[in-house]
Amino acid sequence: MIRQSIEAWIYHSSDREILLLKVEDEKVSFWQPITGGIERGESPEEACLREIKEETGLILSCTNLTSLGDFTVKIDEKLTIHKSLFLVLTEQKEIQLSDEHVGAQWVALDKVSSQLYWPSNQTTFEIISEEL
Repeated sequence: MIRQSIEAWIYHSSDREILLLKVEDEKVSFWQPITGGIERGESPEEACLREIKEETGLILSCTNLTSLGDFTVKIDEKLTIHKSLFLVLTEQKEIQLSDEHVGAQWVALDKVSSQLYWPSNQTTFEIISEEL
């Protein structure tokens, strides 16, 4: 199965920080950027803006988004995730965290890599970093 999703790295340019959200379940706890599925009939940009609003309460527009192409992650033999990768610029820092996450933090660029758990997030952050 191939799942279509977005990965959005929210960047506060004045403070040079990236927003990371904390996911926690009974097995693992980790920090990550905004992620989420693309719904039927939705463009990657629409999905990105919807996921940002759902997960952080931030209401942004397409002018805040820079598409950085697509990235594929093979999870296992049954699941591959095809991500549309976005850099998202904002000067807003106050967020309203959804129930999907247990924490949020704005992280200085030089500290982001040390906070990431998944190798795929490490790889996409390298792509993001080249744009900053």
